[in-house]
Amino acid sequence: FRSPDVQLVVADGLSSSAIDANALDFIPAFEETIKNYGLKMGTPFFVKYARVALMDDIGEVLSPTVIVQLVGERPGLVTAKSMSAYMCYKPNKKTIESDRTLVSNIHDGGMPPTEAGAHVASIVKKIFDAKASGLKLNE
Repeated sequence: FRSPDVQLVVADGLSSSAIDANALDFIPAFEETIKNYGLKMGTPFFVKYARVALMDDIGEVLSPTVIVQLVGERPGLVTAKSMSAYMCYKPNKKTIESDRTLVSNIHDGGMPPTEAGAHVASIVKKIFDAKASGLKLNE
């Protein structure tokens, strides 16, 4: 539905194995924590080959307050199974990179996906309450 408090988008980005390895554990922990905060979630969806800037287009169409986009990180760093969660307050065509908040290194050898789901949800709550993300969240 349009204008949810939180919209979750899953994108395989540069590493589909990262999404395969982590998303199924991340999503339930994330959704449960968001629900406990009393925030309304839109229906999560998947976009193949998507990159981070897609959240700006989704923001224009669905008008969520906060978008969380899971993206497979660039393979060849430490592991091809590392996932990132990018968050943005009211993303749109004018969004710049410093408007985004990031949790990276989500995988069994970094931040485990279940723990990351709850952690990212807690950051979403801060973004929602502060009405800001990225560098503006820390002002």
